Amino acid sequence: MRFLLGIIFLCSSLFSFSQASNFKIYTLEEALLVSPDSVFSIDLSRKKLYELPKELFRFTSLKSLNLSKNKLSTLGEDLSLLNQLKTIDISSNKFEAIPSILFKLEKLEYLFAAKNNITTLQDEIQYLTLLKEIDLYDNAISNIGTGLQQLNMLKKLDLQGIMYGPTFHAFIYKSLPNVQVKMDPPCTCME
Repeated sequence: MRFLLGIIFLCSSLFSFSQASNFKIYTLEEALLVSPDSVFSIDLSRKKLYELPKELFRFTSLKSLNLSKNKLSTLGEDLSLLNQLKTIDISSNKFEAIPSILFKLEKLEYLFAAKNNITTLQDEIQYLTLLKEIDLYDNAISNIGTGLQQLNMLKKLDLQGIMYGPTFHAFIYKSLPNVQVKMDPPCTCME
């Protein structure tokens, strides 16, 4: 059953990621062969990365970056050079929190951070005023802070993959009345 849910999640994430970026998606190797100003989307997924390659930061026109399925636990300050990013996928890495450098990417609209070890959403998420969708599937989020409530553009929040009690469910839905929240059915075992 978990395997099937994983496949469904993967397909929906890939669909969401491709929907969020309507550009030719380059590998880093392909992107290095063309003009940096003509590259808007790079896929660095499944590269076993522990850190971001320095060559990535020459693509300052980048709108979409897929870093999923690596071994990243930090992103580094140089990511702020990619200040045109609208979509970033950091799913299936080793993050224990949303990397604070992301809060400096003011044009970010889609944040995919599923399958990490994130337990708390920092209040600084409020600086991502254009954020429309956050995918936190299969992260044991126990504290959403106050920043999410400040995001007027937020339309979708995925908190599936972890069973929460009815109190947390009620709190989330009350805190985010205009957001389509995806959560597993509440579990009374969590109260």
